Amino acid sequence: MRYSTVLTVTGAALLVASWALLAAENPQAPAAAAPGPVAEAQPAAKPDEAKPTPGRTIRGRLTPPERVLEAYLWDRASDLKVPLKVDAKTGAFEAAALRLGTYDLVVKTPWGRLEGVDMSPKLSDYDALIPPEYRTEDLGSPAAGALTDDDRQAIRDIIHKVKRYENKIRDLGLIGSADPSYTGPVQGRAVALVALLMDEDFVGRKGDEITWRIEEWYYEKKYDAWTTFRTRVLYRFRVSKASLETWGWQFEPSLGGFDITEDRKEPVTVEFAIPEKPVAEKGLVGNQYPPAEKGAPKEPPPKE
Repeated sequence: MRYSTVLTVTGAALLVASWALLAAENPQAPAAAAPGPVAEAQPAAKPDEAKPTPGRTIRGRLTPPERVLEAYLWDRASDLKVPLKVDAKTGAFEAAALRLGTYDLVVKTPWGRLEGVDMSPKLSDYDALIPPEYRTEDLGSPAAGALTDDDRQAIRDIIHKVKRYENKIRDLGLIGSADPSYTGPVQGRAVALVALLMDEDFVGRKGDEITWRIEEWYYEKKYDAWTTFRTRVLYRFRVSKASLETWGWQFEPSLGGFDITEDRKEPVTVEFAIPEKPVAEKGLVGNQYPPAEKGAPKEPPPKE
């Protein structure tokens, strides 16, 4: 114990002597500070606290703003809804730090529901998650050219000339691309937004019940021929015809399909003028908000 004490005292004396020698050699040097607690290192910022990147942002303007009662972005694949705060004077909005995915803009208006729909001819709901280095015209990338009149007519022949259960079929939009010079198996892809109505007698019908569905039909052009390769049900209802006729519901491709991808560098920008009433060619022309949640198909719960 005596030797350890001597060593401790000697060490302290040497430290004081060294500080004195330094002070003598440099009069401007500050006096030695008394030992104190060491400041703790600040924890690193969590990933979700990092500064949002521009490519994860959707911003824009909805006019006139008084026609916006509510608005949100909707990633249908994950059923993620992001509420939007729309400026009451300018109609401007912005959503930052979004998750990867494909978003549609939905607006509640005085006359009903204005709903963006993704009309890009994708292979699946998850194309936006395909890394850019793996995208080709066969996987995740659209064909280079535009649909011709012959392409559109061939697709509409499939829609309207094939006998179906419903007695009234309307295509609310047709978007796609085609490249006949492409040497791969798929020369083009297209998507049709279709409303299917059955308002005649059917098994189990009560009163003026009807069935009404909104679907997206996806087409591929292979070896110069268009064929259906998948469908996507957006809504399905069995309601009274009188109720259906009160709904105001416009499906708008320009407000849908906003891809937030890993390689995106710039924000998505949106500018849209909300009509005074719904456009007849794009949906239903009533004046009441539809019960959209009741008609949206629900995914089955995962197995335990």
